[in-house]
Amino acid sequence: MTYTEKLENYINVQEISQPRTPAEYILWFEEKLKINRELKEELREQMLLRKGKMSEYFYNELFPLWRLLQNKREDWEQVKFVPIIGDQNFDVEVRTDRKDVPKYIEISNADMNTEEYAINRQLFNHRYANIGSVSRESIKNKIKEAIDRKMHVAARPDNTALLVYFNDYTAFRYDDNNAKYEMSIFLDSIDIVLQNRYIALYVVGASGQSFYERKRLQ
Repeated sequence: MTYTEKLENYINVQEISQPRTPAEYILWFEEKLKINRELKEELREQMLLRKGKMSEYFYNELFPLWRLLQNKREDWEQVKFVPIIGDQNFDVEVRTDRKDVPKYIEISNADMNTEEYAINRQLFNHRYANIGSVSRESIKNKIKEAIDRKMHVAARPDNTALLVYFNDYTAFRYDDNNAKYEMSIFLDSIDIVLQNRYIALYVVGASGQSFYERKRLQ
């Protein structure tokens, strides 16, 4: 059995695409994370290197959605979310009649770039953990690039929100209030570009404890 086959033994497209409330999605996803923890050694290469389509999808889309729904659980308690795998121009369908909730969510990842994937490969090959320093400016640049990538699509469905996921275990730590303030100021400076494309911008950290929300002006 190869590494790229292993995650697919524990998660499939049909179960991913089931409509779930935030509470249901959180419970389902955390069961999948529990499996990953229990099989950590077997899945370690696939987890570190994002090998295989399912691994990329799990960490680049399902994981960020989990962190978003943890933060919006109470507000969106009765809303149903359906992750969609495919080439459509959104990643999550939202089933609700509420006017204040997006009908679709597009996800963009500002977590790791090509260089950091290469570092992860070193970590796997040599079994050490020292990824060096990461500057706040580099994280801002990644977030801006993640947003820009999603601005080049010709059209989005009406009422689409953009979710951006980033690593908040480094320079913009989840427990650093000064860092959170700086991030908030940064997002205020760029969200104007979203006004005609997305109804909301959600930025969530890997820890789940950093969360920023910007809504389109009515």
